[in-house]
Amino acid sequence: MIRVLCVDDDPLSLDLAKAFLEESGDIQSDTATSAEEALRMMTAKRYDVIISDYCMPSMDGLELLKKVRRKDAHIPFILFTGRGREEVVIEAFNAGVTFYVPKGADVKAQFIELDHKIKQAVARRLAEDRIRTAKQQDRMAMDLVRIARWEFDSSIGQFRFNDMFYDLFGTDAEREGGYLWNAEDYVREFVHPDDAEKVSEFMRAGPENIPLDGYLQVKHRIIRRDGKVRELLVRTGKMVNGDGNAVKIVGISMDVTEE
Repeated sequence: MIRVLCVDDDPLSLDLAKAFLEESGDIQSDTATSAEEALRMMTAKRYDVIISDYCMPSMDGLELLKKVRRKDAHIPFILFTGRGREEVVIEAFNAGVTFYVPKGADVKAQFIELDHKIKQAVARRLAEDRIRTAKQQDRMAMDLVRIARWEFDSSIGQFRFNDMFYDLFGTDAEREGGYLWNAEDYVREFVHPDDAEKVSEFMRAGPENIPLDGYLQVKHRIIRRDGKVRELLVRTGKMVNGDGNAVKIVGISMDVTEE
């Protein structure tokens, strides 16, 4: 069941919207006759979609949209109005409206369109939520197993590390002067001298030697800033463009020292 909140200062319009939207049986609609009432209702109940008229006294639909976005940056918000001035539409999209559905003379057609946009907005949000959830889980997994991410920018010939990478080496970006390193400095500063040639040779392999859907890997020792010697497993892959040419080298590094 999709829970929607319809906001309009015209009670007859709200009754009509509620009747049409609930006809299919998969939408449950609450109504509010002002933006202020809608904000109070949003505090007490969770909705999947907010639908609002534009022209309302005290607070119009755009003002409501801006307040909603400060509370929830992701909830679908549909502006459903007969006021179709271009500047209103532009401001609405700049403020983060999900869809704009104009009211018209063909009542049935406008509600069919509104029903479609509601379901499209909900499907989009579910997909985006899954992506955000997966990314958050990836970040937690990376932290749990202490995997650092990095990439190599061939245009400037430098590595770009992240904070976890520096954490593996017992240091931080402020101490090291930022996140960018060239290959020679990295080998000199962090790689164990006995593994320096192996790492340098691995770096010289070039993207053409990396499998398109795979990776190359190497194990080598490092010397942390606190003097401790650790062993890293390094895997490197590549990002390619539509022509199959490498545009970026990416990698991960993981501490695999046997305790």
